[in-house]
Amino acid sequence: MRIFERLVCNQEVSPILKSAIGPDQFAYKKGHNTTMALIKCQHFWLERLDRDAAFVRAFSFDFSKAFDSVSHRFLFSKLASHDINPYIKNWIISFLCDRRQRVVVDGLVTSFLNVNRGVPQGTVLGPLLFSIMVNDIKSVSPQTLLIKYADDITPSVPVTIGPNHTDSSHYEVENVKRWADKNLMTLNMKKTFEMVVKGKTTMPLPEPVDGIIRKSELKLLGVIVNEDPCNWDAQFENMLSKASSRLYILRVCKYYGFSLQELTLLFDSLIMSLFTYAIEVWASAHYSKYLSHIDKFCKRALRYGCTSKYTPITDVIRMKDKLLWEEITSDSANPLHEFLPVQRARSLRKRGHNYILTPVRTERFKRCFLNRCLFEFV
Repeated sequence: MRIFERLVCNQEVSPILKSAIGPDQFAYKKGHNTTMALIKCQHFWLERLDRDAAFVRAFSFDFSKAFDSVSHRFLFSKLASHDINPYIKNWIISFLCDRRQRVVVDGLVTSFLNVNRGVPQGTVLGPLLFSIMVNDIKSVSPQTLLIKYADDITPSVPVTIGPNHTDSSHYEVENVKRWADKNLMTLNMKKTFEMVVKGKTTMPLPEPVDGIIRKSELKLLGVIVNEDPCNWDAQFENMLSKASSRLYILRVCKYYGFSLQELTLLFDSLIMSLFTYAIEVWASAHYSKYLSHIDKFCKRALRYGCTSKYTPITDVIRMKDKLLWEEITSDSANPLHEFLPVQRARSLRKRGHNYILTPVRTERFKRCFLNRCLFEFV
């Protein structure tokens, strides 16, 4: 069944639906990932703070059991608007309908119940169908950045002060609530949060939205971001705490006779994976305050004999930056390509790139990924 499902998905469904899914969705799409979604958020926040915004209000919406709550009726209605072969549409309807489930506990068996909601997780079609379900969640204001990663919905609303005061936060929140009510999905308001990103301002924060908890930190797609874009305390504390626990596992493995080659493989898999996830986002952190702690940790692991190599974190950052930079600049369809400045009509000398360096007012904006690459690889 899985092979047939993959064949139908690749040949009949994906070519049509993937082109219909908006650019704000970063999940289940080739060339898109959590790091790119986070970079886009960070760049937008810092660019607006650098330009004309006093604050950027970032909201993180959480749906209760999102995949299990998808109404088949609404999903089929949205599928009908796409130019999919009618036989394939009927096959998808048949694939989802008439599902039954029961519970077995300690030999006790309940009766079967029909399931008229949800897209099965672990299937090939499930992620694509869910993306179609949430595809019509759009921002109210063109000034708002909307980022989706599966069921994680994050609108970022810039707040300007003065004669051209703008703040569409309440409209954006009500828009998502109305969508959830209309599509019979439930927002978990206890896990829906707001964070106000700000620079060095003494202005009072805007009034919070009723029913939404305001926090000074948010965990977005596995990275802890702070209302102060230069503050990475929680993110580094979280990474180093996990790395310390995993280093203990390696020391136990060493005690039981694992070879240095095996320990190095484990170190790269268990620990360096922590230090390289979304590194392009938090690499803007200052070396002496934050990044140096990773170097000290890796040197300690080398000293304990838990790895055979040590690479300075600044070298890792440069390598990862270079790889993603080349990926963005070589593909105009890349979701971050739109943030690149215009190129020079002609160049009088050989350069690393022909993009015009954009003026930046603050050091924090200059240190974010795209600007860092623009200035470093020129």
